[in-house]
Amino acid sequence: LLEEWPAELGYDLFYLPRTKKGHANVGYAFINFVSESRAGAFRDAWDKRRLARFSAAKRLNISLAEVQGLEANIRMLRRKPVNRMRARQCQPIIVRDGQQGRLELDAAGEPLR
Repeated sequence: LLEEWPAELGYDLFYLPRTKKGHANVGYAFINFVSESRAGAFRDAWDKRRLARFSAAKRLNISLAEVQGLEANIRMLRRKPVNRMRARQCQPIIVRDGQQGRLELDAAGEPLR
């Protein structure tokens, strides 16, 4: 999915929740954009489209999240079941200064520094 939606689209957080065993995604993603205009451009480009690299026939439904902003999203993720995020492929991606990294959480749900 990151190949279709590179960080250059203007987001600073990307999280694709996975099933408990981590073998598949649950069918939605959280993406926090750095500006309202970047979010609107993404929605205009992708809403009601299909992903080229995936076999699902379902069209995308892009909508605004209740939680807005990088720090607010990190706080929200801290309240999620941490066990699912221990596997690297299940961890949210954070983009800072053009560099991608993972939001790694400890057993208490605190971000590792």
